[in-house]
Parts: sequence; structure tokens; C-alpha cells
Amino acid sequence: MPGSARDTSPALSALTRLIENTRASARSTSVFGDPVVSGGATIVPVARITALTVMGGGTGHLILRAGGDGAGGTGFVRARPAGFLVLDGEGARFRPIRQPATALALPLAVIAAVTVTRVVGVSLREARRRRRLAVGEGHRARRSD
Repeated sequence: MPGSARDTSPALSALTRLIENTRASARSTSVFGDPVVSGGATIVPVARITALTVMGGGTGHLILRAGGDGAGGTGFVRARPAGFLVLDGEGARFRPIRQPATALALPLAVIAAVTVTRVVGVSLREARRRRRLAVGEGHRARRSD
């Protein structure tokens, strides 16, 4: 591309490459593949994609010295399956993919909290009972002397 920002500034070129690489990664086809056609129906994968790009650049000119520029950045892409579209003669339907781990997280946390509370309660009662028995045996031993 003659005359573009890529030709004139290495910093802009680096930032443009970062954006293009993040964009290429943030596609459902990069994770799940292309749509599938079978028996008159087309199945299109659908993903939840989160993309974060942090970048910066700058130029500077010092007196009696050549100028300089620089750029840098990083990117993060997260893709999770959300479901798929079924396209056929009846129309288009979205079929969600349920995440069993996330659906179980809250009930399992509640069960764990109840279990821990119960175990701690039983342990404390047993410790108190043993202390009372030890104190009672100490009193009986003193009385028999």
C-alpha cells in the first residue's frame, strides 16, 4: 500500500499488525471451524468472544538528533461456545450449548458451605463435651482423695 501509514511509520505498522492479529483470532471459525451443510440444513457455530487490545505508540524529535518512534501492545482473546444456528427449510433456530460446570457451581458451593458448617459445629460440640468430661473427672478425683 504505497503512501499508507504502514509505509511512513513503523509504530503505526506495529499497531496495525496487532489489531489485525487480534481480529483474526477473535472469530468463531478460528475456534470452532466453518459452518457444516448436511441434508438440506446448515449448522453454524456461535461463540461468545471477548477481545481486549491494549496498545500505545509515540514519536519524538530531539534537538540535533534524528527523531524516533515506537509502539507496543498486547492482546487477549477468549472464545467460548454459546450454541449453534440451524438453518433449514423451517427457518433459523438457535440451540444454546449449556455449560454444565457453571450450572453446577452455585449448588456445589452451597452444599460445600453447609457441609463445612455442619462438620465445624459437630467438632466444636464434641470438644466441649470432652472438656466437660475431663473437668468432671478432675473434680471426682479430688473428692475421692
